[in-house]
This record gives sequence, C-alpha cells and structure tokens, in this order.
Amino acid sequence: MGIGYIAASLESNGINFKIVDEQVEKGAFEKINQYVKKMERPYIFGFSVLTATLRSALTLSKKLKKLYPDSVIIFGGIHSTAMPDEVITYDSVDVVLRGEGEYTIEGLYRHIKEQKDFSHLESISYIRNGQIVHNKRSDIIADIDKLPSFPYHLFEGNPQYDIGFVMSSRGCPYNCIFCSNRVTTSKAYRYRSAENVANDISLLHDKYNQKKVTFFDDNFLVNKERIFSLTSEIRKRCLHKDMTFAFQARGDNANEEILNELYQSGFKNVFFGIETASNRLLKLVKKGETIEEIVEAVKLSKKIGFHVSATFIYALPTEKHLDRRNNLELSKALNIDMVRYNNATPYPGTELYQMALRENRLNVQGLYQNFISVSTFIENPFKKIPFTYVPEGNTESEIRKDLLFSYLSFYFDYRKLKQVLCRPEKGVSWFDAGGGKIKIFIKKAPSLLFLGLIISAKYTELFLSVLFQRNTSIKRKEFFAIFTKLLS
Repeated sequence: MGIGYIAASLESNGINFKIVDEQVEKGAFEKINQYVKKMERPYIFGFSVLTATLRSALTLSKKLKKLYPDSVIIFGGIHSTAMPDEVITYDSVDVVLRGEGEYTIEGLYRHIKEQKDFSHLESISYIRNGQIVHNKRSDIIADIDKLPSFPYHLFEGNPQYDIGFVMSSRGCPYNCIFCSNRVTTSKAYRYRSAENVANDISLLHDKYNQKKVTFFDDNFLVNKERIFSLTSEIRKRCLHKDMTFAFQARGDNANEEILNELYQSGFKNVFFGIETASNRLLKLVKKGETIEEIVEAVKLSKKIGFHVSATFIYALPTEKHLDRRNNLELSKALNIDMVRYNNATPYPGTELYQMALRENRLNVQGLYQNFISVSTFIENPFKKIPFTYVPEGNTESEIRKDLLFSYLSFYFDYRKLKQVLCRPEKGVSWFDAGGGKIKIFIKKAPSLLFLGLIISAKYTELFLSVLFQRNTSIKRKEFFAIFTKLLS
C-alpha cells in the first residue's frame, strides 16, 4: 500500500515510473533492465524497505549501482525512517526519504532529473563531505483527502494480488511499545471523508467485482463520528447488500451501538490485537486498555454475529510460561474464530527495540533476517530462525514450544479445522484453492503437501519434548487432552 500511494503521487504529477514487486514477481533485476531502456538518465531507483526486506533491497540495489553507477538510489519506508543513520551508510544508497513520502518524492525526482542540488529538501538524509546529514522532517500530511486515490489499476491483472482493501485513516494515538507503524504515520490520527472512502469501495465493487473488502487502518474506531458518516454513505449506495467488510479495532474503542451500526452496514469481520491476557503486561506494553474491556468487546462482537480474529504476542518483557498459557485459555474461552500467536519482535523505531537494547537481549542476525513475528510457524524445523528477543527467565526453546502448543490446542478442533480449511467465503481460509478450480488446487497441492510435512516435523519434535519433558513446561496430560477432546 505504501508504494501504491507513492506511485499515485508520481502518476498525478505526470512522472513516468514502473513498479517492480520482488515478493510476487520473478526476475526483478531483469525486468528493471528492460524498463530502463525506455527511460532517461539519470535513472532513479526507489525502494520501500521493511526491516525484514532490508537484505533483499540491498542485494538488488548493489546490482543496480554496479550496472548503472550514475543512478540515484532512494531508500524509504518504515525501516529507512527508523534507522536512517544505518541505511545511509550503505554504498548502494544515495538518499534516505523519511516519513510519509507522497509530497517529498515529486520534488526529489525533479531535482535529480534536472541535476539540481536537492540538499535543502525536507525529510531526506544523505552524506556530504563524509558527514551524515538529516534534514528537518516535513510535517505529517494533515489532510489525507488531498492525496490521490489508491491506484488499484496499477495492480490489476496480477493474480498474486488481492486488491480487496481500503485505507480510510492514518495514524494511531496510542503508545503500544511494539508497534512500528507510527514510525512513518505518527500518532496523529487523520481520516478520509466518507464520500472518498465509499468511492474506493464502489470502484472495487463495480470495476473489480470485489465482494470482500478489508480496511487496513491501524485503528479503525478512533473517531466514532466519522464511522457513522461512513456507514451512512455505504448504506446510501447499497454497497452493504452485496459486499462484506473487515476491520481492526481496540476493545476499549468498541461498544454495542457502534458494533451494531457496523454490522448492519456490512461489516462482518473484526480483528482485535488482544496481545496478552495479563493486565500487568498490558500496562507494561502501554496498550492503554484492560483485559476486561477487551473481553467485553469480543463478547459483544460474537453476540452481534461478527467473525472475530485476534492476535496474542508471546515473549513480552517479564512474561512467564503461565502468562502464555493464560493467553491460550482466554482465546479458547472467548471462542475466537481465528487466532495468531506471534513472537515478540522489537522492530527498529519502537520502544520495545530500545528496551531490548538496554537489557542486552536484542538478537540481530545478519541484516535483520530473523525479524519475523511468525517465525515459529513458518521456519524450517531443521534450521530454526533465532528469536530477536527472549525475556529474562525464559528460554527460546520453551517459548517456541508454547507457541506450537497453543496453535495445536486452539485449532485441533473439528469445527475450527473445517472453517480454516474449507470456508474461504468467511475470509479466513488458509488454504483456499481458488474458488474450487481444480487446476489451481493441483498447482498448489505440492506446496500444501510440503507445508504439511514441515508442520508434522514440528509437532513430532514437540510431542517428543513433552513425552520426555525436555525444555518445556507443558505437561503430558495437557498435551494428550487435546486428542481426547477431538475424538469426543
């Protein structure tokens, strides 16, 4: 989405550009070489960089710098904004663009192309006479309604993209120590008009035949008044009759009135970042809400009819095994439909990152290759991805086993397995084979089989650890109770 909005800004200013997405396209380097044949020097290559993608961004930028030494390479995005001193020192990076880049990028492009000095521009970092220079960061974009609409047309036709999404606001006024989003968007909460948001939804419905749309706002319910304006606009256009919507919320922002209003307007899926079942830990991570508020919001959502998803974070500072077990028990007691159990990851720019540094517990592998909050579930069981942070009094092995046990205990249930595997219309299916198309299923079958083998290896290791009580606090009777419940 970030690169999409940058592209929209370039397009609205009549600037020629191409987008290459390494995550979904093969042969990025070769594609770029083809594109530059139709462009004028000096070439400009811009990278939107997440922490976990720094390595691949540098690998590609080095190739480009070697082939086109007179080019200018710009790094932007969350990681570049959080760590400009580090990023600007890489030989293949000429400029770091910090924060929201929609307005800065156009001026920077013009100065580079016209070979003018751009050192006065706000929000950029560069090296001059061997010294790192950080220019003043520009003010946040207060009126995001003035930004060009998201350019869905630039991503259409690629089956790797699900373009059923909308962003109706930016920023979040809360202080969670693990959140890196406000590194670029800040704590200032800004939202688009109901009419503009509804225009995006109408476009997705009329042109792209989208039936499910996810709102990718950091925090959807901050401003109640604008929610009622949006739902009114959606109903006025009858979009709720043929579409369903998903959103992310905090428990303390939700109440019965607004949840009912959303549900009647087509919002059927809600996601809560619960994070922990401990009020002590919620206070420590500065979540700004209580377990009681979260539980009430989840129960209300379930009562009204929402499909409820949630996340919990394992390995928070001062956390113990019992805290993680309570996370599992709460997710089961609330009958949440879909849960992710993530490992705490102190991303640069967060207070958790600074805390991990002070405790001398920050573990950076290479170019941040281990900064993956879902590493336990996706890693090769024979080549584990080291955690970025392990709180005092815990071991990485114990936390990893608690994570795997939580997934097993929560999902090893006939009803949940059926939903996860076979109900893509709910918007939660992990293994949707593509609308029942046999060709797509056959194409995906080898990957699904390999994934099944990987997961089997992980749980075989967990079983042996529990059986012989090695590096785990999980009791045998707890483990085997899962299978008893499934059989019953």
